[in-house]
Amino acid sequence: MPEKVKVSIIMPSLNVKEYIDEAVESVREQTLEDIEIICIDARSTDGTREKIAKHAEEDPRIVVIDSPIKSYGHQVNMGLDAAKGKYVAILETDDYVDRDMYGSLYDMASSFGLDYIKCDYDSYFTDENGERVFSRRRVGRSGELYDRPFTPCEHPDVAFDDWYLWNGIYSAKFLKNAGIRFSETPGAAFQDVGFLHRTTSWAKKVRYIDRSLYRYCVSRPGASSKSDKTLFFIRQEYGLLFDEIEEVTRAVKTGEDGINAVYSLLYRRLAKSFARACMDSSDDFLATDDAQEMLGWLRWHLIEGTNRGYVSLDMLPQGLKAAYSHLIPKNDFILYRKNRAYDFDLFLGNTHPVVIFGCGMYGREALQYIRDLGREVSFFMDNSDKLWGKTVEGITVKDPQTIKEMPGDTRFVVANENHAEEIASQINTYVHEERIRIY
Repeated sequence: MPEKVKVSIIMPSLNVKEYIDEAVESVREQTLEDIEIICIDARSTDGTREKIAKHAEEDPRIVVIDSPIKSYGHQVNMGLDAAKGKYVAILETDDYVDRDMYGSLYDMASSFGLDYIKCDYDSYFTDENGERVFSRRRVGRSGELYDRPFTPCEHPDVAFDDWYLWNGIYSAKFLKNAGIRFSETPGAAFQDVGFLHRTTSWAKKVRYIDRSLYRYCVSRPGASSKSDKTLFFIRQEYGLLFDEIEEVTRAVKTGEDGINAVYSLLYRRLAKSFARACMDSSDDFLATDDAQEMLGWLRWHLIEGTNRGYVSLDMLPQGLKAAYSHLIPKNDFILYRKNRAYDFDLFLGNTHPVVIFGCGMYGREALQYIRDLGREVSFFMDNSDKLWGKTVEGITVKDPQTIKEMPGDTRFVVANENHAEEIASQINTYVHEERIRIY
């Protein structure tokens, strides 16, 4: 173990045998050598724990801890308790990092005395030929916050965009002084919500860098998918935050402006989480009494947040506005979704070729949606030339210039959260707007 640990990397694991070697090796090979690698396994049964033990035999910087319960939050908290580093990082054990990630982030964080620093990342999936397909994702929607220190509370829209915790490092002193921990509810869903809210609320000096250093796997079976449990987890985690927010703001002795800034961050994050959770839930579940109780709680809070000026429809990313408008204030989401399916079915028709523009998370969701309607997709399109010629879910990705070669009755479905209107306008240069639909 280094005499002075600069970064402690916390790696919670549970049954990730196929991924754990690459994750651990990517950390062992870091250019920054003064690190410790804290592996917390929650009783894996697939051989993950044995693989970690083998790495620990080869590298004295690795600390192995066994978690008595299967709770992502509990695992990370055990890592925080054990960490000796000046900064702390969390690495998902089905992902991996570039060799200089922690060195690059540490040099800048320590030089400027940052509470935390984050980088861009690449999401990736493995195509049918076994080849990885990468797509750059930005931690900030626009470039204005990159490469300069800023205070998150002064830019509450970061709650829409700064959505993950693993693409950065955090000052251990900052986390301790602010009392930032994870909730320890069972399982792993949405336990990062509280951590993300607390770090953005209390940090005074942070930075984004315009480099992609983290590799986020989106194709692990069972990793993250649509689930009727999502709404329950949202209600649970945000309930904890609302319960504590007044107490914490008093403890930090912030003024009225500070409390308003914290609420602005929280309501924006809740709005996006709520819209996404409802989109991921089935109609049958949303009609149940349990779901209606949760929807009522969430809707009440968001109406309150709207009335107080903390959040509004116009603030949301483009891809979530339609869903949100039928949740708040119309309250006809189930009817909206049924009508949407009917309209989409008419739009696609029975014989028209169908192209999805965008092959990231939204693109794959759109593909499944269209298949559920009994239709097939001819091609994907994307503005990233790295994706051209690749296959996504068995479907080829094409250059947008091929729009000019498509049959005159082709239907184009735009699937992008933040830039849907821009892409629709791009397609509209060659295609009449009646053949374009935003997913």
